[in-house]
Amino acid sequence: MKTTLKKESNYSNNNKICVYAICKNERQFVEKWLDNVSEADYIVVLDTGSTDGTYEFLQNDPRVTKVKQKIYDNFRFDEARNDSMKLCPKDANILFCTDFDELLNPGWAAMIKLNWKENTNRGYYTYAWDHNEKGEPRNIFKYDKMHDRNYHWIYPVHEVLSPIDKENYRENALDFGENIYLHHWQDKSKPRKFYFDLLELSCKENPDDTHARMLLAREYLIKGEKEKAIEEFLTVLSMPDVDKPNKRLVLLNSLMQLAFIYEDIKNYDECIWYCQEFIKEDKTYREPYFLMGEVYNLMKMPSLAEACIKAGFEYGKQKYDWVERGNTWLGWGYDLLSVASYNLGKIDEAIKYGEVALQHEPNDTRLLTNQNIYLKTKIKEFEKDNSKNLEKTGE
Repeated sequence: MKTTLKKESNYSNNNKICVYAICKNERQFVEKWLDNVSEADYIVVLDTGSTDGTYEFLQNDPRVTKVKQKIYDNFRFDEARNDSMKLCPKDANILFCTDFDELLNPGWAAMIKLNWKENTNRGYYTYAWDHNEKGEPRNIFKYDKMHDRNYHWIYPVHEVLSPIDKENYRENALDFGENIYLHHWQDKSKPRKFYFDLLELSCKENPDDTHARMLLAREYLIKGEKEKAIEEFLTVLSMPDVDKPNKRLVLLNSLMQLAFIYEDIKNYDECIWYCQEFIKEDKTYREPYFLMGEVYNLMKMPSLAEACIKAGFEYGKQKYDWVERGNTWLGWGYDLLSVASYNLGKIDEAIKYGEVALQHEPNDTRLLTNQNIYLKTKIKEFEKDNSKNLEKTGE
């Protein structure tokens, strides 16, 4: 999807943006979030039962167009988001859903208003799901929670926007690329069991949906139940739906997740097999090459490791989708290449690649230890060579 965007600062049209959100106990985020989304014409929020003062704060902030509290007997995200969307004023033609732990780059509203046409019905933009300790974005993919009024939310959790009238729907979308960049600063204190229960419900309601089953498999993995995760990912790969073009990422992600699990449990043959199966499906991701390089490093086979890692750098193209591993486009490949280079006796290259990896993770103790080993080895080589030279000259 390629879009030519206007970037002039002055615009004059009738576009009106409403940011809408749901929240519960987000007092730590609410002020920053309101500062960030105040470029919108309207801000509406559905509070689902805050007890930490979030609801009262929203009631008293003049920037909030409308806030309502609704407590659900059986909460599900799609229902809550649809209810929050109902709070948007009728003259708002652009609806933008964000969460309180997400922040946009400044100037986002002007960019949308300037480019949104009468027949535009969807907006895509860049989303960083998390960041490393330096604040560099990781897990970057296209996001799509900007839309007109012809959508509603579906699925109890990991909810997605779907056209209300699918039969007559034709997407006419804008791709804002990195001109609109949404950063997620996750609240990791919230328990995940709630999500797992809703995922089980989602799979029950949509038993043939491979995307829902894949997300359930991932949740097993997050819980540390690796055997159940393997079983669920294998189930996904056996379902007819996984071969559909619109489920391509489900297929690739399931193959990649199985490879990572098998590496983790030290079944390296299975890990390499799934990496190779991934490459048969698509050779233009870095992940399978890098993971094979990691495994060959662990197996003390540095020549194979180096070859795989360099192939990843050569063939990998950044997709901006959720199949890509978090640090694939930061320091991971350089870290792996530094280890392979060291084991091949290429000390200068090991130091060079190690320095790049450390630029992204400067406080990583393993990287620091490795770099210290590389440098000490370099010093020893220098002292040895210098000693030989002294012997030759007789000094």
